[in-house]
Amino acid sequence: MTTRIAVPRPTTGVLRLRPTLRGRGFVVGIVDAAGPDTNGFAPRDRVAWRDSGEELGELLLRPQRDVLGVPRWISDEQVVSYLGPGLVARALVRTRPFSRGDGVRVVSAEPLVADMTAAWAKSLGAQIVEKEGVLAIHDDLRVRRAVLEGHGKLAEAAVEVFQAIRRGVFDDVHLLAGASSRVAA
Repeated sequence: MTTRIAVPRPTTGVLRLRPTLRGRGFVVGIVDAAGPDTNGFAPRDRVAWRDSGEELGELLLRPQRDVLGVPRWISDEQVVSYLGPGLVARALVRTRPFSRGDGVRVVSAEPLVADMTAAWAKSLGAQIVEKEGVLAIHDDLRVRRAVLEGHGKLAEAAVEVFQAIRRGVFDDVHLLAGASSRVAA
């Protein structure tokens, strides 16, 4: 006999969530219930939030400001695979302006971030090159901090990542093995 821990009703500005998939710094789930004064979320909406590393139960509570809406045309696997590195890639492309046709070199210690940044830059008209002496987009801590500042910016950035996924920007980016793991259904 297993003991179930009761998750209380959500309070003002809080959502009760049912996690479905975890991976690469994010958890995807479904809104089970919305507390008073939550705007833009309703039961059965798909959402994502940053993975804090805690053990995930069948249901959990999160403030609305920490949750991102997920469009129906994005799979859970795409969210956990592409959202984190895609947010970094978006920030990197925005930190080093370039023009159509410019040669751009992407520098990152993470292969997935490098590939996604290169794909995004290429979709904007850059020519991806390996040689020194051209415009270089460097992945660094300052850029990563910018990704994590404020929910409004994060939500706006996530929408751009989802739109890039829909446009096929990352179709040729190969995911690394072990990108995700199932959680409570």
